[in-house]
Amino acid sequence: MLDAYYQCFRQKRAFKEVVKRFRLLYSQETSKVIVVNDGGDDFAEYAEEFNLKYYHEVNITNNKNLIFSGAEGLSQYACRLATHCQEFENKYFILLEDDVITIKHIDIDSLRHNISGCNKNEFLDPAVSKEIRRHNPALAKCAKIWYGACGGSIFETQFMVNLLEDNERLRTEAHWYCSHSRRKRWASDCFLSYLCLKYGGSIGQYPGYCETWYPDYGDRMVEGSVEVLHQYKRLYV
Repeated sequence: MLDAYYQCFRQKRAFKEVVKRFRLLYSQETSKVIVVNDGGDDFAEYAEEFNLKYYHEVNITNNKNLIFSGAEGLSQYACRLATHCQEFENKYFILLEDDVITIKHIDIDSLRHNISGCNKNEFLDPAVSKEIRRHNPALAKCAKIWYGACGGSIFETQFMVNLLEDNERLRTEAHWYCSHSRRKRWASDCFLSYLCLKYGGSIGQYPGYCETWYPDYGDRMVEGSVEVLHQYKRLYV
């Protein structure tokens, strides 16, 4: 089965639909859903309704959709994720966000990577890619390195627990990362991808992943091959 991690802030309408859709497929008996409120509106009313483990914490993102203002916020996010993913019991967990809709059960056997979920036309900055090539022999000859870890991505739980277990290393890495990348790449997905790849992990796509801008989005919805849909923003207010 599959657990879920969801950092929220506002967008209550979207939040309710995201967790409702997930819970229709994954019950409390098989799947734990951890919700971390980043100092935003109170979502506690949904914790009992959808059997969520709910934490209301201080704001670290400055309301910028998991794009941070510096290394401190980036490392705090990683440390927060490290703490909570230790609570998961399943082999994998999915990253839920306000624009992630779970359409059908995810075929766990189709997962081939430590982080499954990416767009192969989105690349890490050159200095960051160079650092990854220095440490990851599998990518030593890769000219451009894509990133994943966006909403709807699926993470191998034990890999992430091990990757994020050292808070001091996370802080050091966050400072290095921010000093070698553009501000628009100071995002949770980019930083988690950097850590994953630098320390020997792999990132790739899984067959059931789809985004609303994909050319075959409509056809795949009709044929029923979409398991997880990202970038669905029609419920935003």
